[in-house]
This record gives sequence, C-alpha cells and structure tokens, in this order.
Amino acid sequence: MSILKLENITRDFYDGRQIRRVLHSTNLAFIPGELVVLSGPSGSGKTTLLSIMGLVLKPSEGKIYLNDKDLTQINDNEAAMLRLKYYGFIFQQHMLIEGLSVIDNILLAYAVQGSKVTAQQRQKAYGLLEKLGLKDTAHMQPLSLSGGMKQRVSIARALIKDPLILLCDEPTASLDAENGITVMKILKKSALEDQRIVLVVSHDSRVFPFSDRLIKIENGKIVSDTKENYQ
Repeated sequence: MSILKLENITRDFYDGRQIRRVLHSTNLAFIPGELVVLSGPSGSGKTTLLSIMGLVLKPSEGKIYLNDKDLTQINDNEAAMLRLKYYGFIFQQHMLIEGLSVIDNILLAYAVQGSKVTAQQRQKAYGLLEKLGLKDTAHMQPLSLSGGMKQRVSIARALIKDPLILLCDEPTASLDAENGITVMKILKKSALEDQRIVLVVSHDSRVFPFSDRLIKIENGKIVSDTKENYQ
C-alpha cells in the first residue's frame, strides 16, 4: 500500500511576464522498502517535484496524500510539523555546522524542536555513527573530515529520528566514485532494512544500479517509470 501519493500535481511559476508551467499533471505513489531514483536533465522539474513531496513547496493544482490524509490545504506550520515527524533530508552539500562536533551536528535534529536531548537519544546517535563507520569521529569537528565522511554524518543526522520518508537531493554529486558508492549502499540498506521510502534525485548515472525503481522526468513530465504506480 502506498504511503506517499501525488494526484494530478502541477506547479506554475510567474517569471515577471507570464505564468510558466514547470511541472505538468503528475501521478506517483510510493511504498516503504524501496529506493527510488528520480532522474532528469537540469531544469526538468525534478527538484520542484522533490520540494512538493517534501511539503516545502505547494502545488498549483492536484493533491498530495501521506498515509491517506490529504495534505493539500495544510498551512506552513502544519507542513513544518509533518516534516519534523515524518521526513529526513539529505542534500548535495552536507550543511554541517563547523563549530559543532559531529555528535552535536547529528543531535540538532532533536534540538531544533526546542527539547532537551536525552541520554537515550545521544546513545542512539553514537550507534548510528558506529553503523556508518564513523565511530571515532563523534567528538571531531567537520573541518577535519573528508567529503565522504561529512556526507555520512549528514545521513546520520537525517536518520536519527527514524523518518518514514528520506528525500535526497543529489547526495553523490560532490563525491568521488568510491564515496558515492558507499553512500548509495547506506541509503539502499536503509530503505530495505528500515522499511522507509528513500527517494534520490540525481542525474548521476552511478546511482541508477542501486534503484528499485527509476523514474525519469523531462520538461516537467514523467517520461518513464520502471514500476507502475501503486494504488
């Protein structure tokens, strides 16, 4: 059964002279346990689609459902709360705070809610670092880490709250081949073992072999999908 579903989603932008449609009527559905790659050339609409799925951007038309609940009319505060509860985000740039240790960067996922970090949550963060091969980096600062290590820290930060949906925007683009493969193996394992939806937006063909499902988008339209839409 699908957890996240888009029905006839479109998105228009006004460029100062005219309204331009960047995403045409889009129907997609996703189930837990699979790693989905959304690929397309620059300007194809893949980042717009990712932003809509992540409740960062509202569609111009259509509906988005999470656990069968229609989220189309929610306000910004409601969207922010849902992102905190259900989503994790990984970006091309790690976006770590250089003045904080690795462990504190990960625990920011809790701190942004204004709650005090518990001993159990801290222990969970240490466990994630060990799982990602970063056990000895907990008290280091990001400046002393390699690019691949920083990206793995950002993955730990995204996973610390066990998100139902993990959205990744070009997570391998700034990595060399070896580190890119390492990151994709981690994401693939997370989808399968933790039964979450992992959606990777990328034009990097190195990520394609890791996909359970490959969706291609061009000019704001889905042109191919290796799996039929789920109901």
